[in-house]
Amino acid sequence: MHLYHVLGSSSNLDEILRSVPVPESCCYHQVQLGFVIEGDRSRWLTHEEISGGVIECIRHHHRRHVVGTLEPWDRRP
Repeated sequence: MHLYHVLGSSSNLDEILRSVPVPESCCYHQVQLGFVIEGDRSRWLTHEEISGGVIECIRHHHRRHVVGTLEPWDRRP
């Protein structure tokens, strides 16, 4: 069994990993949603980008996967 946990850009993945009770028979994955920088502007991810990133994580069995970017933090929309 696999659990894919989709989390926001400001989530502390290590803290969440420690606090989520996951049975030993379950493989836990984290997908963190970031944002996109386009020239001098930034924007949140579209539904298509989010779903595509989650699907990529599932296909490749990434333990942690970031969709978009998280840096630089001050460029968040």
